[in-house]
Amino acid sequence: MSRILASAAAVPALFGSILLVHGEAFAQRTQENVITSASDAFGTSIGNETIGLYRDNNVRGFSPTVAGNRRIEGMYFDLGGNGLTQRLTSRSVVRVGLPAQGYLFPAPSGIVDYTLRPSDDTLGGSVAVGSSEYGGYFLEADTRIPLVAGRLSTAVGGHYQRRYFEDGRNGEYGAIAVIPTLRFDGGQVTAFWSSASTDEDAGPLLITTGPRLPPMISGGRFYGQEWARGFQRSQTYGTLGRYELGSDLTFRFGLFESRSVRTRTYSDLFLDVQPDGSATNVMVAEPRLPARWTSGEARLSWTHDGTRFDHSLHVALRGRDKRLVIGGSATATLGRAIVGEFIRRDEPDFAFATPTVNSVRQWTAGLAYVGRWEGVMELNAGIQKTDYRSEISRPGNVAVNRDRPWLLNVALAVTPTPWLAFYGGYTEGLEETASPPASAVNRDDAVEASRTKQKEAGIRLAFGTTRLVAGIFEIERPYFSLDGNGIYGPLGTFRNRGVEVSLTAQPIEGLSVVGGLVLLDPAVVGEAVETGRAGPKAVRIANRTARLDLNYQTPVEGLSFDFSVQHTGRVAASTLGFAELGGRQLFEPGTTTFDIGTRYRFRAAETPMALRVLLANMFDDRSYEVRGSHSFFVRPGRRFSVQLSADF
Repeated sequence: MSRILASAAAVPALFGSILLVHGEAFAQRTQENVITSASDAFGTSIGNETIGLYRDNNVRGFSPTVAGNRRIEGMYFDLGGNGLTQRLTSRSVVRVGLPAQGYLFPAPSGIVDYTLRPSDDTLGGSVAVGSSEYGGYFLEADTRIPLVAGRLSTAVGGHYQRRYFEDGRNGEYGAIAVIPTLRFDGGQVTAFWSSASTDEDAGPLLITTGPRLPPMISGGRFYGQEWARGFQRSQTYGTLGRYELGSDLTFRFGLFESRSVRTRTYSDLFLDVQPDGSATNVMVAEPRLPARWTSGEARLSWTHDGTRFDHSLHVALRGRDKRLVIGGSATATLGRAIVGEFIRRDEPDFAFATPTVNSVRQWTAGLAYVGRWEGVMELNAGIQKTDYRSEISRPGNVAVNRDRPWLLNVALAVTPTPWLAFYGGYTEGLEETASPPASAVNRDDAVEASRTKQKEAGIRLAFGTTRLVAGIFEIERPYFSLDGNGIYGPLGTFRNRGVEVSLTAQPIEGLSVVGGLVLLDPAVVGEAVETGRAGPKAVRIANRTARLDLNYQTPVEGLSFDFSVQHTGRVAASTLGFAELGGRQLFEPGTTTFDIGTRYRFRAAETPMALRVLLANMFDDRSYEVRGSHSFFVRPGRRFSVQLSADF
């Protein structure tokens, strides 16, 4: 707590003298509206608002964050910890399908691209305060400061949040960030630094056996242990640069590093949960675990803009050096418990083992070509050679995994008319694999990277403000899950086939519509399925997701209403099938939630302000999120939040 407050304590002093300076209004937070800003339904985040079919941890059934497919303003990075906060970035966009057509070196598991908070020659700032879910609260402040006219400016931000969760636990979060930008003839360089802290209760993970789900419990009551709080602090810093070497030649670079320390981490496991909620409570603790991620990219681009033909050729070099200290966990059985009921336990004297050190070094050289024939077609093709080396060091044992594949990508879009386009593509990647869950016997293990490939094709229709994109895709990669003995490892090939649809429209004046649908067949194939060691459906992946977001601007100036509905289909919750279920796997049923909100923009003493009110999951649909085979985490129920923002 004291360390988080120390990080956030500078916020009022830092902004107090800046935000009260009279100057040109800086419209930022009060104008945020993710529904009216989204160009498709695949996933967009602006400020505290997020919509779309996908998130940075879930795109077409995979996690771009885990896979290493995140970018900062198009440049490759590998940052871990909790340092990539909203004080550093103002928005993020998921790039898949046709919207990713011109994106260099795409990835099979999708890409999430972040935008740093900008600054320029105008002085201004924003403040947002509010109450968050279940009675929490937050304070956020951002500003941009011109230092040398036309040359040097900086963005500065900070926040503090106290958050409560559905299961009664709470967390405290603080962050500060500084983002200076230097502009010069022919280019600019942007640097950034941030510090972020997290202090939160361990979330109860419910683990069942056999063909049953855990019983649903009433929310709001904390039944974990008060001493089981994890603390993490990260420092994240880097620089982005662009220099015009000539009228058609540009050099860009990005260098990034994040250093994180988890002082103590807990996993609160409720094992063998019975229909009456009884279980065995086991606490898994990990010692102090430092980590470092260093990464970067250098790119040289040649561009020729013709009358009807545009060509660009790009040469890129990417690298990363990651060192994670993982594991060393100690386990203590706290005794019998009832899920949802608090029983005070004394903290055990955990005897930690020697942690494992996982070091990863990867270099990738790439060549890409993008060609556009105006009104006819666009071609995006690339080839990459990557050298991957992962070393796992345990006492008396060092294991090394090497891979040096060639990776190809090619995508073609044909536009026979301005309102119609067809596209198709093929992409290969070498992506990180998700770590073992806390419920795994080998939870301290590191997992090697996975070769992945994707095929896709689709169509786009555009009429006025209406834009429809529909596509089909197939993604293949190794399938990792828990086997019948609770050991996490490869169990065949994951072949995920799907159909996705995105619709954006403004059918009447003042009404913005963003809707999307994805249908998946998350199939597992291979010897493990044939021999009965794994079921035919991949764990944790919903067979369908649909979302509709509406924003209506009323005739009353500044007043608008939001409405959202999201449906998630059933999810496989066990690796194996059960005779009691006719040989089928265990499934978590689908769920549908409705949100309703309003926002009102107004002025107070000539200061632009906005009030945002949201009632999420208004009908209190109760369900569990599948975290792994037989592992469940309670989803949020009905919740209410209010945000008041002001621009200065």
